[in-house]
Amino acid sequence: MKRFILLVALVALGSISMAQVAKVEVQGVETTKAHTRGISAIVHDGSVGEAIVVIKAVDEAGNPVAGAAVVWTLKNNKVNPVYAVATSGSMALMLERVFEGESVEIDGGVTDENGEAYFVVDAGMTADAKVYVTVDGVAGKTYRGKDMRVVWF
Repeated sequence: MKRFILLVALVALGSISMAQVAKVEVQGVETTKAHTRGISAIVHDGSVGEAIVVIKAVDEAGNPVAGAAVVWTLKNNKVNPVYAVATSGSMALMLERVFEGESVEIDGGVTDENGEAYFVVDAGMTADAKVYVTVDGVAGKTYRGKDMRVVWF
């Protein structure tokens, strides 16, 4: 009897930690912002030009999935550089500067206990960028099914 209970407990624990990401919900959507002036565009400082993109990974039942691998991609569509400033997985200053037509892939760590992760992007001049995210290989989209876009003026 003890073996049966132990086996059931192990199977139950395994299923909890093995939750699969079914959907990645983008909590932030397309946004247009004034750009950050000067060097502060490369530092997470709450300046006016920072865009913080928050996502939530959920399973088939809509429950949050913690510990799922997050990968962000930042693509610059215009001539002025944009900056991958920080992620919930790393608060290192200026993770990456992205020039026109280029893109960079950023390791975003893993989702937290609420299934959430975030990415901070900024620009020092007028700019236009797309932000893509995958969580355990599942692509995130806005509530309208679009990729995220940030435009700085």
